[in-house]
Amino acid sequence: MEMQEQRGTSAVSGMVRKKKKVGVAFGGGGMKGAAHVGVLKVLAEYGIDIDLAAGTSIGSAVAALYGAGYDWKMMKLLFDNYDLESLVKVRPSRKGLIPAEGYTELIRICTKGQPIEKLRIPIKLVAVDLVSRKCILFDRGDTATAVRASSAIPGVFTPVEMGDMVLVDGYVLNNCPGDVVRAMGADVVIAISLYSPSFSPPKNILDIVTRSLDVAASTYQHIDADIILQPISEYLDTLDVSNIERSFALGESCAREHIDEILACLEA
Repeated sequence: MEMQEQRGTSAVSGMVRKKKKVGVAFGGGGMKGAAHVGVLKVLAEYGIDIDLAAGTSIGSAVAALYGAGYDWKMMKLLFDNYDLESLVKVRPSRKGLIPAEGYTELIRICTKGQPIEKLRIPIKLVAVDLVSRKCILFDRGDTATAVRASSAIPGVFTPVEMGDMVLVDGYVLNNCPGDVVRAMGADVVIAISLYSPSFSPPKNILDIVTRSLDVAASTYQHIDADIILQPISEYLDTLDVSNIERSFALGESCAREHIDEILACLEA
């Protein structure tokens, strides 16, 4: 404990200043989640470490991977080799189109089966219980299952049933959980929102579902953060893997545009 405090302090005008705890809220948005990786690249270049994290949907996966020790390069490689068809095979049931066991297993392998409380930094993953109609925050237990629950787009992925709860995508109530990171004790909260609305008619059932969630996210959600990054400046399909490279570039560009603001907030 004493050594950690020494590394996280600096002498300023004869006084000792502790290093601020940096918390990041990773928002949901499917394949647009590659933008999170672009942001992480820039934070790493400037030596900004993340002390706390929370995530919703694809943001929960990014938070879990970061907590398991993945840097931006490892995440980029994972996104670039993301075989969506093999991981999310369509097998319709009464509760959804895709059970997504492959996705769950991928997260379990990448995190080496570690429970959330054993990851290298504290994280919380956001899901929604359709029974109680409340947000459920995972801060312990099986990481892969929590990510799966947080990512269960209603009507597309089958929900995760846990006790009396029926868990679906956290996007429904808290798509970019800056408030969760704040409550975890972050001094500086950076929120990365992947919201990118489209005003053209939806093309298929998946488009209808994801657009419906976008409407919900736009009408009542407030993001509690010191810095809000909104890298997706154009409409990109949530489940289209061809948007990965573009999303990564937009994330990197947005972070570079706001890096002075981020550094100033850390030094204030």
